[in-house]
Amino acid sequence: MKKILLVGCGNIGSRHLQALVKLPYETEIEIVDPNMDAQNLAKKRLEKTEYDKSRFNFLWNSEIRDSKYNDLVILATLSKNRLEQIKTLVKSNKRFLLEKMVCQSEIEYDSIISLINSTSSKAWINASRRYFNSYQNLKKQFLENFDTDIVINGGNMGLGSNAIHFLDLFSWFTNKTTFELDGKFLDNEILDNKRGNDYKEFSGTIMGKSANNSKFFLNFSRNYNLPLCVGFFGKKTFIVNETKGECLDLSDDSKSQFKIELQSDLTAKVAHDILKTDNSLLPTLEDSKLAHCELFRIFNEHVRKITKQEVDKCPIT
Repeated sequence: MKKILLVGCGNIGSRHLQALVKLPYETEIEIVDPNMDAQNLAKKRLEKTEYDKSRFNFLWNSEIRDSKYNDLVILATLSKNRLEQIKTLVKSNKRFLLEKMVCQSEIEYDSIISLINSTSSKAWINASRRYFNSYQNLKKQFLENFDTDIVINGGNMGLGSNAIHFLDLFSWFTNKTTFELDGKFLDNEILDNKRGNDYKEFSGTIMGKSANNSKFFLNFSRNYNLPLCVGFFGKKTFIVNETKGECLDLSDDSKSQFKIELQSDLTAKVAHDILKTDNSLLPTLEDSKLAHCELFRIFNEHVRKITKQEVDKCPIT
């Protein structure tokens, strides 16, 4: 029997749970969340999911039991206390799937890397687009083309919560983890975050450039219900409309289906890979460090500019 610990079962955590019951073997899943509303949400979504109930055992708890070994730990909590959670869990667990953002500062990020490495553990970041079959097929078109510009445009999506997804897409497609971001065109306002006063959101534009001269442009326009489109510009040019589920190949003006894959399915693929091969298509902690730290830097600079106050931790989830 496989043993999996899911910490946090709110909106994203409950989707992880819906996927985990699609694993093909007997599994014990312990779900930890002190919020009873979150537990109730997860239970309701689980009831709506078809699966072989004879193969799964569920344990529901409000606190982490640090001495219990699990084959995989999924941390679907907010970023604020992530370091402390990992300090507790790494004592008896060695394989981690972390929701992004991983934490709120470069110091915390380095501490997490140190904890993972010093205990011979492994951790992957849930930048889930790497598991989309449509993006995997598209990436094959760029194997010999490392100079690729990526332009993303959308509306009413927080940059603090979502920019990491597209930075990872940029890093993955260009095969580069070295780049620099520019946040000077962020909107001149700090937005409230639905997850509470400890967190903020941002809108506007982020630009970047990689070591091989590939360029990155991400714009989320507040108060506009724009479709989410991702453009790839290199030796070949593709425009992906994620909202409509379409991919346009501008080289021959052909159109194909683009499938958005849901977290309630994807986590089963990720967990299966980790449990069976001890590996994953997802980026590791080290792979995602620069993307995180660059976002910390530009958002903190923006907060200082707007509030005229020093900030050492980035207020994003």
